[in-house]
Order: sequence, then structure tokens, then C-alpha cells
Amino acid sequence: HEMRERYTYATEAWANNRKRFKEDIEFLAGEQWPEDIRTERDEKGQPCLVVDKLNQYVRQVVNDSRQNRPSIKVRPVDSGADIETADILQGLCRHIEDRSDASAAYDTAVDSAVRGGFGFIRILTEYAHEKTFEQEICIERIRNPLSVVIDPDFRKADASDIKYAFIID
Repeated sequence: HEMRERYTYATEAWANNRKRFKEDIEFLAGEQWPEDIRTERDEKGQPCLVVDKLNQYVRQVVNDSRQNRPSIKVRPVDSGADIETADILQGLCRHIEDRSDASAAYDTAVDSAVRGGFGFIRILTEYAHEKTFEQEICIERIRNPLSVVIDPDFRKADASDIKYAFIID
């Protein structure tokens, strides 16, 4: 019951953003004329010209992100921390990113965010082998950001304080 209430609440709260995401994607794909005007022009035999002026800017932002990929950085920050431990943790994070092909996840999320306004990655654990309970952390890309519905009551800019999320597959 709680899950259904949360899903309904989150879906309703994000409905306008999701609608605009779809409109932005369609606009970038060349659907720039309203349906009624396009139909009217088709009936009169008039063309609906579309001049792509946006995709060059989308590519510029996405390619800048690919050249300066985000990655996890571990820094010792308090009196109990030391550089050696931070280096070990940094190596573990780099291993997780390499093993997960995190660069593809980052690229997909940035591309979705630039094109439609939001993008997601997923951090989860998976079993290392079929016959063990050992788990490994992995970073996974979410190809369709419209398949994700998150808690709309977050406060932090990166939404790291969300309490729940749904991924519809």
C-alpha cells in the first residue's frame, strides 16, 4: 500500500517534467511543428522546413563531458584519515568504475540530461559468482530515464537524499 501511494505521488509530481522531456527529445529529433499546423500545410502541399540548430550545441556539451569524464575521487579530510587509506579506497573505486564500464553510464546520463533535462545512473551490488554470496559493487547505466521515478521531495542538487525510487522495466 505504501509503495503504491509513493509511486502515485512521485508519478504525479514528475508528470510535467516527464512530458517536457518527451517534447524536448521530439523537438531535437525534428518534430518541431505543431500537429495541427503540419496537417494543414500537408493538405495545402506546403513543406514544413526544419533547420537543426540545436544538435551542434548538444554534441558540444556531451563531448566536453566525455573529454572531462566525471569520476569518483577519494580524499582524506579529517584528523583520523590518512593519504595511504585514501589511495587504497581510490584504487577500489577505480576498479569498480572500470569493471562496470562506468564511463558508458556517465555518458548516457549526461546525454539524457542535456537532451531532455535529466539522466540517471544506478549503483547496485551483484553476486560475484553463481555459487557464492559474495557481492561486488557495480555502476549501471539507465538507457531510458523515463523508466525512473524518484522521490520528488529531495533537497540536495544531486538528489542523493532521496528516500525511494522506482525503475520500471
